[in-house]
Amino acid sequence: MTSHYSLWALLSVPVIAALIGYITNYIAVRMLFRPHKPVRLLGITFQGLVPRRQKEIAASLGSMIERDLFSQADIHAALSGSETAEEATAFMSEQIDAFAQKIGAQNPMVGMFLQGPLLDQIKQTLAGQMSERFPDFMERVVTRVEHRLDVSEIVARKIEGFDLSKLESLIYEISARELRTIEVLGGVLGFLVGLVQVGIMVVAG
Repeated sequence: MTSHYSLWALLSVPVIAALIGYITNYIAVRMLFRPHKPVRLLGITFQGLVPRRQKEIAASLGSMIERDLFSQADIHAALSGSETAEEATAFMSEQIDAFAQKIGAQNPMVGMFLQGPLLDQIKQTLAGQMSERFPDFMERVVTRVEHRLDVSEIVARKIEGFDLSKLESLIYEISARELRTIEVLGGVLGFLVGLVQVGIMVVAG
């Protein structure tokens, strides 16, 4: 069956369909963020997905980060670990040395006693006390931190207050290749749909 459509008419169908598919996906990607503020047109309010749902996204991300990435249990483990106790003991030893030097400079007679074996004995005694009491002390500190630090709420507040332009630029910078692929894919699918339409037109014509 011979088609009564011209060659240019048939070729234009997939090209126009590809262009429409590309432009549609391009607009869809941009509408993730644009417009930032609600815009009312013909009785319909338009606003980007992220700006419109920023509060809900912030709350969801905050909960997810606290649950799966950075929880209060992680803080507890970090502060209560043996390395923290060792660092605290080393810091205390440095402070004792600094204190002994200061006393020695101010009162040489007293400074004569705060050196050598006596100073070492003082540091060893305090280190032993620190090692014994540190877990209970850190447990109190961690309990206070847990009561005052709400990871989910802090993350949600930060994201909710994040500048949309900066967030948009950041996401486009990170996902530029993927977003570009989505736009191109729209054109490819549009072209394939156009070819199907041409096939139907030829058969029907």
